[in-house]
Amino acid sequence: MRKQETGSNKFKEIFKGIQQLIEEDGLQPGDRLLSERELSERLGAGRSTVREVLRSLELLGLISTKRGEGTFLEPYHAHHFVDLLAGFILRDQRSKGDLTETRMLIETGAVRMAVRKATKEQIDKLEKILARIEHLLEKQNNPKKEVRDFHAQIIRMANNYLLTRIWYPIVHFEEAIGQKGWMEQEYFAHKMLRYYHEIVLAFKKRQELEAMMLFERIFSLMECAH
Repeated sequence: MRKQETGSNKFKEIFKGIQQLIEEDGLQPGDRLLSERELSERLGAGRSTVREVLRSLELLGLISTKRGEGTFLEPYHAHHFVDLLAGFILRDQRSKGDLTETRMLIETGAVRMAVRKATKEQIDKLEKILARIEHLLEKQNNPKKEVRDFHAQIIRMANNYLLTRIWYPIVHFEEAIGQKGWMEQEYFAHKMLRYYHEIVLAFKKRQELEAMMLFERIFSLMECAH
């Protein structure tokens, strides 16, 4: 039986239906979504309504359409609406401070889990990212992407899906509001680099508390740099 498509809940119903189908089918970022016709049939909804929802999801960056190939799920850390939300949510200085504090709490907890769960291959990858950071700093280039990769690697090493989903938007919020990076200041860059080396060493020795303490120092230094 075809669902009722009248009223203000029409969009919400179709959106939730698509979300449920994604979960039922076990789709991941990069996977192909059902076609407009298939979604219409499985949801019992009109194609025009489904088309409207898909268009909105694409504008938000949640999905992307490739001509002749279909519609695909986008990575959750690539959503364009993060930049838009940041401008509305983080308008005052207190909100910006809360954002940094929240990130510190998440990463400090994540590093403890990561130390316990990390494999040798993951620690080796962390060390390689650090080597790229050091190389770029020596060349007086900004290693902004590599620094984020370092922190992202630790989040992945914690192996907690929900934690990962929370962390990415927070980092993108910070970038969207233009937080000044420590990499642009030589004193902070060299001091931070030392902390990163000590963190890798703590991972190798499986020292949870040492790694957590170093992350707290990193965020204290970040606040000074801002």
